[in-house]
Amino acid sequence: MSQEDVKVVRKLFDLWAAGELMTPEFFDADAEYVRVGVDFTGGTGVWRGLDQIGVAALEWARAFDDLRNRAEKFIDLGDRVLVLWRQSGRGRGSGIPYEHELADIFTLRNGKIVKLVSYWDRSEALEAAGLSE
Repeated sequence: MSQEDVKVVRKLFDLWAAGELMTPEFFDADAEYVRVGVDFTGGTGVWRGLDQIGVAALEWARAFDDLRNRAEKFIDLGDRVLVLWRQSGRGRGSGIPYEHELADIFTLRNGKIVKLVSYWDRSEALEAAGLSE
């Protein structure tokens, strides 16, 4: 099933790249979203369920103008999907440019995301995926 999972996550990132950030149809109703290592804009935390995940996503997006998401690499981990991606924009209000390389690990069941762990530091994601050097 892992190649099917990669296809689902690719489709999700295509929508995010097009600016469609609210994508609840990709998530299980009881999904869990975990942010690891973020120092600002809602920071590190755990959100459960579509409502909480939606609030967390909106809070993040509202901190920026011209927010862009671009996947760079999808890695099939067998039971999960690792995505290395880049986000850019400008701070809302400040206009300060923002660009950062992130990594997410997705766990899917029956074609739906049941857990998304988003890592501010790619090396932490690679370690969690068992791919660190």
